[in-house]
Order: sequence, then structure tokens, then C-alpha cells
Amino acid sequence: MDYRLLNGKPRATLIQRFDGSVVLIGPKTRRLEFESGTTMHEIMAEAELIGWVVAVEHLYKEREGRIG
Repeated sequence: MDYRLLNGKPRATLIQRFDGSVVLIGPKTRRLEFESGTTMHEIMAEAELIGWVVAVEHLYKEREGRIG
């Protein structure tokens, strides 16, 4: 399976849990966990560091750029 977008970076899915924590699932089910209160900017920066692009977001709620 090809996990890459047109720009060559692997796709990742961001899922916010009801408790406000976030899991970012990348290729081959590699996961990054984030605590409640982590900003979208911080999550996107972490994904960028490992070469991922957040392609799909499942957010419960969002206030002032903060998750949870």
C-alpha cells in the first residue's frame, strides 16, 4: 500500500479522544500520543519533524487553537 501523498510525505490521521487527549496514527500504525491541551500547531510540528502530513482530522471540539 502506498501511504504517501503527492508531495511524497506519508499521511497521518489525527484522532481526538473524548478526554481531550490526541493520537496521531501514521504509516504502518505507528502512533504518537498527545495529552489534553496540546495545540494543533504543536501536533503539526511534531508530525513535520518525522516527515508526516496530517491528512485526516477527527476532532471532538476545538477552542482557541487548543485541542481538548
